[in-house]
Amino acid sequence: MSRSHSFFLLLAALFALNFLAACSTQPQKPAEPPDTRAADEAAIRANVVAWSQASQAKDVNKALSFYADDAIQMPDREALIRGKENMRKGWEQMLATPGPGLTFATTGVEVARSGDIAYEYGTYDYATKDAKGRVHDEKGKYLVAWKKQVDGSWKVAVDIDNPDAAPAPAPVAAKRKTTARKRRRRNAAS
Repeated sequence: MSRSHSFFLLLAALFALNFLAACSTQPQKPAEPPDTRAADEAAIRANVVAWSQASQAKDVNKALSFYADDAIQMPDREALIRGKENMRKGWEQMLATPGPGLTFATTGVEVARSGDIAYEYGTYDYATKDAKGRVHDEKGKYLVAWKKQVDGSWKVAVDIDNPDAAPAPAPVAAKRKTTARKRRRRNAAS
């Protein structure tokens, strides 16, 4: 056999062995990403503390900075608001109201195993003062969906809240009863 013929046979055999080895191996399962849920939960909890502090400081820009640009807000008894800049007016009005303002605290956080989305829920207290100096205190609960951003930070994707109790009845109804009683008294006296 010629040398070149032996060389081509050897090359063909190596190619065949390589092909068989490639076909017989099982595809490798990609390595699971590291479990970062504990660190992610801690980051979200820290965000909530800073967000509540921004609300207490009545810092609209800082309060809005916790939202993703395309976030959705679902305020109680109001239409859905889409987009951080569309939320600005509501936050400006809320934080401009006299009184202690808005505070909130986390009750629980659940981070997905994938590490890219989480939900957090808790309670809030919104205390305001009216023109006569009386404090009105609304307590409620909230649910926030958080989404991890490309830079690794967490931003609010969806924000929903509602009060624990129905609002107090309007004083107009009480005034009508008083007026009706006065009329009865007048009619009885005549």
